[in-house]
Amino acid sequence: MEQAERPSETQFIRLLAGQAPEGDGPDPAGSATLLALLLANWQVLPGLDPTLLETALVAEDHPRFARARLAVTAFEQAQIVGCAGFLAALDTAGIRYALLKGAAAGCLLYPERHLRAAWDFDLGVGWDDLADAEALALDCGFHQAQRDPDRGQFVRADRELRAIVEESHFELGFLARRLLVTNLPDETRAAIRDEPWTHQFWHDADTDAPWCYAVVDIHHKLSLDIELDGLLACSWQKLYPDHVIGLPDFAWFGAHLVFKLYWESVHAYGKGLYQYADLVRLVPMLDPITFLRLVSILREHNLTAAAYHVFKHLPRFGIALPDHVAAFIAEARVPRAGTDPIDTNDLGDMWPKLWNRR
Repeated sequence: MEQAERPSETQFIRLLAGQAPEGDGPDPAGSATLLALLLANWQVLPGLDPTLLETALVAEDHPRFARARLAVTAFEQAQIVGCAGFLAALDTAGIRYALLKGAAAGCLLYPERHLRAAWDFDLGVGWDDLADAEALALDCGFHQAQRDPDRGQFVRADRELRAIVEESHFELGFLARRLLVTNLPDETRAAIRDEPWTHQFWHDADTDAPWCYAVVDIHHKLSLDIELDGLLACSWQKLYPDHVIGLPDFAWFGAHLVFKLYWESVHAYGKGLYQYADLVRLVPMLDPITFLRLVSILREHNLTAAAYHVFKHLPRFGIALPDHVAAFIAEARVPRAGTDPIDTNDLGDMWPKLWNRR
């Protein structure tokens, strides 16, 4: 039997949906659990209104949340600046690309790009453009790299290992660029220095010159089984004051989000919960035609069951389901007679695993 959600989990669900937590006030244990959830899902920290936490965290936990939010926000802003030249070079070279995952979500769903953080910038290009895209990244100061788990830093890539990984995966290995950020506000520098949790993002944190990485992952597929051609064919350019950004349309973005949220969560404990912050912002934007296209993409790639398990939990977030989404959930609730769970990629409900439960 699935365990009941704890009060701190219910509060976190509301925060993902941009709503203030309910309750009579925080207690130390519940506050500590909520703070741990926030830090584990740090990708949403920049977009959280600090006033929403006023009644959910005890006074002792507020400074840690504030420091973490400042550090992650600065990290994401640095990545955006660090990757801007590469995106401009792709555009100048006429290489069609689209941002993916968190990088795309920041442009599509949030008022400002940096309000949705991620470890790296994921983008997709066609197979024929892959070598040229990598060459442009190298020209823009990125290096073929791999993460040293002991130091939490990137080192020059082992070419043989990189070749083995890239042969069996659908993306290039890490392309990393070190960024020395010289214009951090004093408050942010102090947050980075005083909060050890932030040192996974910022290095030399105890100096006046902390630095971080901009990291790019260039995909030529969405997965081993899902090609990029359809997404790129429907991609578009969003205009900013001084640049343009290549993005997937809502149908392809939504389909990829469902795939990532479900596939990662059923294979790992406690991974991917923050992606519901994207989904609850996306669903109200999906008109019936766009949603029908999204479902068509999922059906083509045998992900109908995944979509059912992902979408059925949306009411937990307090959003009103559009009729076409509710109709899909009702229709997909019962599998077709004679179908096999393995054949339909139906690995069951992922909700307990999102909370690190069996």
